[in-house]
Amino acid sequence: MEKYVSVDKMSKKKRAEYFKRQRKGWGGLSPVTRVPAAKGAYSRAKAKAAAMREMI
Repeated sequence: MEKYVSVDKMSKKKRAEYFKRQRKGWGGLSPVTRVPAAKGAYSRAKAKAAAMREMI
């Protein structure tokens, strides 16, 4: 087992490696799907569905 060395006493290279490991991944979550749709935004799918309803 490796001996613990505090972050402030690590070498610059080891510290960068440590922080890089901390920043990794979203753990299976997609950050894009976490953003709610804007109410006033134009939705092409919504407009297309409305046009299809009018045709019938």
